[in-house]
Amino acid sequence: MKLLKSLLLFAFVLTGWSTANASHIIGGDIQYEYLGNNQYYIKLVLYRNFPGIQLGPNQTVYVRSATCGGAITTINLPRTAQFMAAGNTFGCISQQSAGFQPEVNIYETTVSNPLVLTQNCTDYKISWNECCKPPGITNIGTGNNSATLGFYFEAELNRRQGLGNNSSPIFTSDPLAYICEGGTFIYTQNAVESDGDSLQYELINPRESDFNSTNVRPIPYKPPFSVSQPFTVDPANPYTLDPQTGNITFTAKLPPGIQREVSIITVRVNEYRFDSTFFIWEKIGSSNREIQVIITDQCLPAVNAGVRLDPNAPGTYLDPDGKQVRDYNCGDTAVTMTFTLPIECFSVAADGTDFRITAPNGQPIPVKKAIPYCDGNSETDSVTLSLYKPLIFNGDYMMYTKVGTDGNTLLNRCGKPMAEFDTIILRVSGCLDPVYDAQNVTVTNDEHNFVQWGLDTNTLPEQLVDFIRVFRSDDGGAIWSQVGTASIQDSGYTDYTVGPNEVDAQSYRYQVQFVANGQDLFLTRGINSIHLGGALNQNDQVPMNWTSYNGWTGASYVVQLGIKTGQTYNWSDVTDVNLPTLDSSYTFNASALSQGSYALRVQTTDGSFTSESNWITFGIQDPPVIPDPDVALIIPNLFTPGEDDINSLFTIQGIEAYNRVELVVYNRWGTRVYQNSNYTNSNAWDGRSSNGSDLAEGTYFYVLNATGGPNGTAVEENGSITLMRD
Repeated sequence: MKLLKSLLLFAFVLTGWSTANASHIIGGDIQYEYLGNNQYYIKLVLYRNFPGIQLGPNQTVYVRSATCGGAITTINLPRTAQFMAAGNTFGCISQQSAGFQPEVNIYETTVSNPLVLTQNCTDYKISWNECCKPPGITNIGTGNNSATLGFYFEAELNRRQGLGNNSSPIFTSDPLAYICEGGTFIYTQNAVESDGDSLQYELINPRESDFNSTNVRPIPYKPPFSVSQPFTVDPANPYTLDPQTGNITFTAKLPPGIQREVSIITVRVNEYRFDSTFFIWEKIGSSNREIQVIITDQCLPAVNAGVRLDPNAPGTYLDPDGKQVRDYNCGDTAVTMTFTLPIECFSVAADGTDFRITAPNGQPIPVKKAIPYCDGNSETDSVTLSLYKPLIFNGDYMMYTKVGTDGNTLLNRCGKPMAEFDTIILRVSGCLDPVYDAQNVTVTNDEHNFVQWGLDTNTLPEQLVDFIRVFRSDDGGAIWSQVGTASIQDSGYTDYTVGPNEVDAQSYRYQVQFVANGQDLFLTRGINSIHLGGALNQNDQVPMNWTSYNGWTGASYVVQLGIKTGQTYNWSDVTDVNLPTLDSSYTFNASALSQGSYALRVQTTDGSFTSESNWITFGIQDPPVIPDPDVALIIPNLFTPGEDDINSLFTIQGIEAYNRVELVVYNRWGTRVYQNSNYTNSNAWDGRSSNGSDLAEGTYFYVLNATGGPNGTAVEENGSITLMRD
């Protein structure tokens, strides 16, 4: 009897040692997919240390449901793939620091048994279990002995009648994580679901079970570890799981004196389906993943350097100063950045604010969006920046990195950030230099200045012009101020800040600046408006002087006379053999003009544009009729307000014979500028408006009503008066 017990014990020990040490398993997951016709595809993925004793060519999973009797069905899964984990597994730490190379084993099969997974059971569990875990795991087990603890993975299926068929969430991300401390690590546990159900991620305890997946037991964490904090982390950035995406974010920070930590985490992805009959969300299935995570205090040197632009990327080279350069063509609307290590897609601000681009002239270039090319682990080795407008100027654009609107720069796959102001030169060639210029400045209708420009669209297409800035100088070009903006579709710009009084007072200089692709281009030359001065004198002569026009070379001038008819002037060229077309002065002889209102202006043209001056307005009266001295009024047609007190008031002879005289004065646009309902020569009009402002030189029109004269005489007079200042 003692011999039999000893043999049995020896057999158990051998079997237990073989099971516990044969697999070197470090994690795995299980999932299923409904294929139709009562068929299910089941997949088991196991990760193990390499080298070590191989996993077997087949694995057994168990299917059971307590609500359908608790019977256990075994399913054999043959191995269909076996390979070493991807080469970038050790992108953060060395393989030597990890202590092994992970191997991936995939087992899968299609279950065609119509009695398996097809009944209306609400709690199917498809599970796999094994003994035992590797020794030396930090966060579970007694002391340093985790080798007595087993593995248990499961996927759940709820086939309550009315819910329909279902496929479990399918893990798409690589779970292997070999991390160095100090970086903000984004550990992805992403899954997809083919039925349109909603997914929810949660952390659970690792589990173990008896041989046939019965008596499932949670494995407790050793303090201070827990489900919500399975690693040693920096309190400033603790371990968090996004239940909607499955992304786990944390900054690893090992305790003092500890160089390596080996931990286990378990993630479950639950899927919920909306029941439109009962208006509830009901859990319909889940998948379960357990994996070993290693954290060390030794990052690879390239990792500690953070995110770096790859100098060996195609099309990238170094200039003599050691800066990275990448060539682009004129008109490109996107630029692509390639990195030495994969970066976390979740660290890329979608609006592109992780990057800044400045044009050769220093102006910023707006970025429309950033497009990362993410793999199943939400990592990418390149990002394309889409620009609002193309690169349209030759030269070196500077692209550098900044903290984006997401609060960080880019993070490499190990959580180490990209330094701000890491720069690459985008060298653009093949563009033409833009050609445009200010073309003309003219006074329109003696009211405002109008500025015109021209653009060679072969050098700068119109659609790339954002707008045009217009600048004005009031002192001949010493000081410039922006007065407005215009669209490229506009024929020009009217400067409404310069009014009729201003155009009569002086010349103004204008220049323009195009803004294209968000960049301020060069300022054009300055062009002066033509200012005309002069007035009718007592000899019926109008001495005229005007500023030379610089809009084109060799400007020649014509003088035009306008005869007022109603509210408009009819213009014609003054024909005089003595008219000096290349000079800027002329005396117009008005003696042959009959009674009426007139204006003079100067024009010059280059055949495409015409520049016009302001106007000189004046009036001509018929020779006076000798009036009855008892009732007649003698009204002057010219007065000269000024300091010499000679003819400085609008004095009307004869108004003393009337009890009441009312005088109203209008400018040439019909605006009332002066009114006196009790007009006398002792308070005569002095050339100022009713509000006390000096009126500009020019022709004005009056209406005079005199009542209470001899024998009740009443007189109404109207006419024009020319105001000239000393």
